Amino acid sequence: MVYRIVAVVGSGLALTLGAATPASAADTAPLNAGVETPRRLQHTLEVQGVAATQLLPHTHFGGEAAYVLGTETFSARFGGQVLGGRAFELGDGKIGNVLSVFTLDGCGSRQVFRHRVRMCVGGQGGAMVHQWHDYDRPGRKATPWVAGVLRGDYRYSVTERLGLMFGVGVTLPVVGPEFRATSANGRVSPLVFPGPVTGMLTFGATFRVR
Repeated sequence: MVYRIVAVVGSGLALTLGAATPASAADTAPLNAGVETPRRLQHTLEVQGVAATQLLPHTHFGGEAAYVLGTETFSARFGGQVLGGRAFELGDGKIGNVLSVFTLDGCGSRQVFRHRVRMCVGGQGGAMVHQWHDYDRPGRKATPWVAGVLRGDYRYSVTERLGLMFGVGVTLPVVGPEFRATSANGRVSPLVFPGPVTGMLTFGATFRVR
């Protein structure tokens, strides 16, 4: 009889301890276990070569440098771009052009291991400098430039800080030059204006400062 009582009491204690074990583990869990670690801001420099098509009759080439501030998901991009191309014929002469602009983009990106895909939307503003050759009455030396920008790029991280990047993009000129030359006998040449949508190809490197 005594043995039966001891067995029943022992079984009751075992069940009680077994039921209390999960509660004890929960009580000892860290207080911040369910709190997401804040994302640290990253400071990155980008340097790229640029080829722009449909900007003017000939392809323009140049470079771009940018400073990027943000997280792995969202960032702001501050850059500058200079492009130049072969002079094109218009009327009795030729016109050479150099485009210098500042850019500001808002970007969203996705990082998976060493691979990152990013999309950016923004705008650019600056000026296009003109070089008139063989004209009796040259036009303006420079013209304001304003355009919207949509770009996407892919980056492969070679190291924790260094990456290689390839991208494509388009610009939508809003304010730009209009070329109309007049010959010595008063004949007006056809009008040339940057295309409604221009294309960009970029290739370069990124370096994360911190």
